Amino acid sequence: MKKILTDLLWDAGEIIMEQRDTQIASRRSMSDYTTVTDMRVEAFITQHLQKYFPESVIIGEEFSSSRNSLQLKGSAFVLDPIDGTVNFFHGYPAFAISLAYVEDYSIRQAYIYDPANDEFFFAAKNEGAFLNDSPIAVSQARTLSESLIGFGTAYNKELGKKEIEIVTKIYERCHDVRRRGAASLDVAYVACGRLDGYLEMELKPWDFYAGLLILEEAGGKACNWKGLTIQDLVNQNLLCTNNLIHQELFNLVREF
Repeated sequence: MKKILTDLLWDAGEIIMEQRDTQIASRRSMSDYTTVTDMRVEAFITQHLQKYFPESVIIGEEFSSSRNSLQLKGSAFVLDPIDGTVNFFHGYPAFAISLAYVEDYSIRQAYIYDPANDEFFFAAKNEGAFLNDSPIAVSQARTLSESLIGFGTAYNKELGKKEIEIVTKIYERCHDVRRRGAASLDVAYVACGRLDGYLEMELKPWDFYAGLLILEEAGGKACNWKGLTIQDLVNQNLLCTNNLIHQELFNLVREF
């Protein structure tokens, strides 16, 4: 499975990098839209997943008509063909393909491929996390005051302003904050120690599902803003950390 999926995402990454002049295919709001390339890449990946794994359910961002958590009871893939569509559309090199393989509600394998920087994050349950085949681990920052924190903002502008209010409080207590606009990469960056924590509200499951396993296998921790483990396919207020600063950062976000 790993070779099949790795090769598939590399090929999909080539499609993305060849289509930098893409056009908007549909728009849900001023900042939330789908490009022609999003649709093309999801169709390409879905076609091959159906060929190699016909028994599996495919839950994708663009074409799935539903995302019932019962779909995770058997064998399923959770796919975001381009996480960071706005970045991709503007030529800002922070976007990725995110793919999680799930069996009986448990994420078994996870893939995040950043084609602009040729970085491939991978994890398998109980087998560790890797970046381009080299093992990765979370940072050793023990306090928020020595941490670099990533964050995202929702497409809903009012909710986004609330997130910025939260981040302002965090900014006053940490080294600095960063916003890249691609949730899958932000979670992967916590996993490999480039960020010490990351938070965002109302994330869709395909944005972060693969990242959950990569973070866990790298020694990090993820939960929602109520402190609960994430186990289903609903939108989430997500908090990811290196585990060492988890309680300190959680104390700030749970106030909201």
